Amino acid sequence: MLNTLLWIFQAGRRYRVGKINGKKVVFVRCGVGITNAAAVTQQMLDLFDVTGIVHFGISGNVNDSMSIGDVTIPKQFAHTGLWNWLNPNGTMDPADVAYLEVGSYNVPEGDGVNLLGQIGYSTEQLFSVSREPNTAVSLWWMEVSQQWLQLARSLEGMELEKCVNSSLCLKEKPKLVVGLKGASSNIFLDNAAYRDFLFQTFEVSSSDMESSAVVMTCLSNGFPVIVIRGLSDLAGAESGDNAIHTFGSLAALNAAKAVLELINKLPGYNSPLLHYM
Repeated sequence: MLNTLLWIFQAGRRYRVGKINGKKVVFVRCGVGITNAAAVTQQMLDLFDVTGIVHFGISGNVNDSMSIGDVTIPKQFAHTGLWNWLNPNGTMDPADVAYLEVGSYNVPEGDGVNLLGQIGYSTEQLFSVSREPNTAVSLWWMEVSQQWLQLARSLEGMELEKCVNSSLCLKEKPKLVVGLKGASSNIFLDNAAYRDFLFQTFEVSSSDMESSAVVMTCLSNGFPVIVIRGLSDLAGAESGDNAIHTFGSLAALNAAKAVLELINKLPGYNSPLLHYM
């Protein structure tokens, strides 16, 4: 649990400064979406003398080998929301990482012309304190701190919660997996076809709306970062209402449990936390 020592209000956000198991932490909710995540991460790095960022929350499950309630600690993230939306008769940009042919999803297949054309997936531009000013490198995969990821591997096998309440439980015991890939964009994913496209094209296992922005901001500033996400739903693969309304709280709880375990393993320096609900 967080023992709060101080409240700080800045730019509409409330920062809780305190300790968890004797280790100094700063806790803040970043809000929904790429812009909020990047803004609060930069604010955190500017305001506080921190060592790194532990970002956590919930996400959609894109990998059929994972289940609702599981926790993923990915090794890298891609921002899958930087698109070149091409003219149906236009030429593809060779710099794009992948393409989504919208017309290939026509039903019946190949029937007529789809004027939505194609979507090209663009790389990020990484500006970094370790490079010359105003010089950027193209980056598709953004990696978390390898040192912290190695510490996180010791969490595999930890006990996670199975039940939302006494009358609602998962069929299988949730697990924690380290080292998969994640995707982020300003899209709440609840579509089976696009879910399958993301997994087949980029081999990502989770989809959320903030993580890549947090990782990118930390890389730009030269700070270590790690991301912990509880899987709240199947990102559109389930029928009926999205399971986030049923299992979102359980996914968040399991992610938080993993965060507390990781903090216990981190060295005894400032370990600020970013939290998205």
